[in-house]
Amino acid sequence: MGYGYEYTYDYSGGNSIGDSTFAAVLSIWLIVLMVSFIFWIVQYIFQGIGLYTIAKRMGKKYPWLGFVPFARRYLHGDLAGEIRLKEKSIKNPGIWKLVLPIIAYVGLMVFYIIFLIAITMGILLGAASRNASAGGGTILIIIVLVLIIALAAVLYDAVYKVLCVLIDFQIYEKFTSRNMAIVHAVLSAVIPMYEAFCLYVMRNKEFNPGMEPVLAPPAPAPVPPVSPAVPMMPSADAESVSRTYAETPAAGGPAKEENAAGTAQDNTTATPSCSENAAEDEQKKTE
Repeated sequence: MGYGYEYTYDYSGGNSIGDSTFAAVLSIWLIVLMVSFIFWIVQYIFQGIGLYTIAKRMGKKYPWLGFVPFARRYLHGDLAGEIRLKEKSIKNPGIWKLVLPIIAYVGLMVFYIIFLIAITMGILLGAASRNASAGGGTILIIIVLVLIIALAAVLYDAVYKVLCVLIDFQIYEKFTSRNMAIVHAVLSAVIPMYEAFCLYVMRNKEFNPGMEPVLAPPAPAPVPPVSPAVPMMPSADAESVSRTYAETPAAGGPAKEENAAGTAQDNTTATPSCSENAAEDEQKKTE
């Protein structure tokens, strides 16, 4: 008489726990990503409106750069103007704020390439020599490169933050007191979204006395060509001329009539004398 035993094991419970944990972590990550994106959009819009309004009030040529990615960094620095330090000055802070991230990105790419080359060379040398010292040297190079990258990142972040604080200080100082401008500039570098809301709030404030922008006068409108006007005679002069013309005898007018009358009278006077002479001649012939 034989006995058979069958055993079955169900591991579905462990898999379901792992799947649910992964789904929960993914959901949290998506929620955090969505919230961060919404905050970024809000910050972008409010900062763009603030930069655009202030640039327009200061008479900048292209205020719409406040809504253009990367170009808004240049506009932000351009609104501050020249930053005067104790012995030196930053003449174009907008260009520096635009160029510094590009320099940092290029430097990071160079360090990344050097890092990959160092790892590859260390692995190849360790495999060829089969020596533990080669592997240790590779690890030491990697540690040094990581420290250099970390130090460069900290230095870049400090320089960029200081530049942003100086730019914000010069902008805020146009609308508020010096002490409050320092406070707002420092908080803008530390607290996310503070700078965007601060620019938005100050965009319509009155400029402090002596901080008003020097606006160029508007260009005069072109004058259309006008044909030369015919000079008009005043009414008094016209009346005097007409009166003089009326009083002056016209050619062949009364003067001619007087001459004609005198001639007719002479002819009339002369006619009897001729007839008398003819009568005397007849009388002499008769005698």
